[in-house]
Amino acid sequence: MKTIGAFLLLSVAACAQLKISGNGKYLVNSSGTPVFLQAEDGWALSNELSNADADTYLIDRASRGFNAIWIGAADNVYQDGAPNNNAGQAPFSGADFTNENSAFWAHVDFIVSEAAKYGITIFLDPGFVGLLAADGYLTSYQSSSQTVLTNYGAFLGARYKNSPNIVWVLGGDWDPSLLSVTRLGYLAAGIVSQDTNHLMTVEVCRFCTPSNQSSMDAWTASTPIQINWVYAPYVNVQASCASNYARSGALPAVMGEDHYEGENGMTALTLRQEGYWGILSGCTLGRVWGNNPIWCFDSAKAVASCNTGTTWQSALSSAGSTSQQYLGQLMRSREHWKLVPDTSHAYLTGGFGSGSTLSVLARTSDGQTMIAYFSDGNATNKMINMAGIISASSTVHAWWFNPQTSARTDLGTFPSSGTRTFTALDGNDWVLVLDDNSASLPPPGAKPIAPIGVHMTVH
Repeated sequence: MKTIGAFLLLSVAACAQLKISGNGKYLVNSSGTPVFLQAEDGWALSNELSNADADTYLIDRASRGFNAIWIGAADNVYQDGAPNNNAGQAPFSGADFTNENSAFWAHVDFIVSEAAKYGITIFLDPGFVGLLAADGYLTSYQSSSQTVLTNYGAFLGARYKNSPNIVWVLGGDWDPSLLSVTRLGYLAAGIVSQDTNHLMTVEVCRFCTPSNQSSMDAWTASTPIQINWVYAPYVNVQASCASNYARSGALPAVMGEDHYEGENGMTALTLRQEGYWGILSGCTLGRVWGNNPIWCFDSAKAVASCNTGTTWQSALSSAGSTSQQYLGQLMRSREHWKLVPDTSHAYLTGGFGSGSTLSVLARTSDGQTMIAYFSDGNATNKMINMAGIISASSTVHAWWFNPQTSARTDLGTFPSSGTRTFTALDGNDWVLVLDDNSASLPPPGAKPIAPIGVHMTVH
C-alpha cells in the first residue's frame, strides 16, 4: 500500500467493524470507539473509472480524512456506456436484476476491497430507483417479481457479507407512491437473508408530496434499518436534522445528500452552512457531501449538470472538499458522539439569527464541550450561557476555529458561569469551541480523539 500521510495511516490502523452503540445513538468500532462519518457521493466510481483512476480517487479521499463513499453497484444512467462499466461489461446478462455478469461484479469487488485498504467504507446502493424511468431502475423495480428482487438481494448479501466495509443504501430518489415499500422490501429481505453483518439505510425523496425527507418517513417494511438517511436541500437542512433528532424512536441520522458543490448555485459558504447546520442540529453521525463533477466523474452520459468544464481530478481540492476535510478534523477532535443540539437556545441564548444568517450550537451530554457555528461572523454578537460547560476547575477554554482554513485562535479561559458575549474575528463564518479547561483537550481540529475508519456491522 502507498504511504500517503497521517490521515491515511490513522484510517488504516483503525479499520475495524463498527456497530450501533449500545444506547442506539452513534457508531462504534469493535473496541467501542466512536466514529464520525466524513462521507462523499462518488456514485459512478465503480462504473465510470478504470482501476488506476479509482485508486487515484481513493488515495486522495483517504488522505483528506474521507472514510465513506456512496456508490451505485449497478447503474443504468450516470456513466458513459450505461449500463455497462468502464470495461464495457454489463451488470446483468439477462433482464435487470437477473443473470449477474461475473466480470462486471468482479470489478465491483475490486472497488470494495481497494476502498477497504484505505479505511473507506462503501455505502453500496444496489440500483438507483429514481423519480422517473429515465432516472434509474424505477421501471425495472416496478415490473420485477418478488422472486427476482429477493434473489438479487440474496446475491448481493451473499457476495459482500464478509466484506467489512459495506453499508447498504436502498432507494435513491425513491417515491413510495410510485414504488411501494413492499417491493423495495423484497430487495432488503433478500440482502438480510444472506447478510446480517452490515447496517442498512434508505434514501427516500425530498421532492415528493407529502414530503419524505428521511428513511423513517417512509420505511415500514419488516426488514430493519439502523441509520436514518436525512435528505434535504439547503434551505431545509437544519430543520430536517433537528426534527428527525427530536422524533419519537429516532434512529441515529446522517445528512445524506444535501445540495452539492457546483450545482444549485451553491457557494463555499452555503456548502459549509449545510454541513455545520446539519451535524450540530441532529444529524450527528456525519454528512454525505457531494461535488459536481466528482459524483459522476466527468461522465458525458450523465445529467447535463455534470458537464461543468471542470474535471473530477481538479475538483478533489475544491473549497468544498477542503472545508469538508476540516469539518471532519474538528468533529473527530471532540466528543462528537455525545453532541445534543441546542434547539431550545438554552446555551446559545442570543444572536442565533435565521435563514442564511442562522447560527447553531450543540453541547456534549456530559457538558465537556459546546460547538457553535456562526453563519454571519461578526455581524451580530453571540450570547453564550457559559454554565453549559461542566468543569472541575470552573473554567472554560475558548477557541475560534476557521472552517475555511482550519486555523485556530486561542481565546484563553473564562469562568464556567454567567452569560458571555462572543464576537467573531471578521465577517466570515466562524466556529466557536468551548471546552472544560480541566479536560486538557487538544486544539480543535488538531488531532482525532477517535479513529477515522468506518467498517460497520449491526449491534
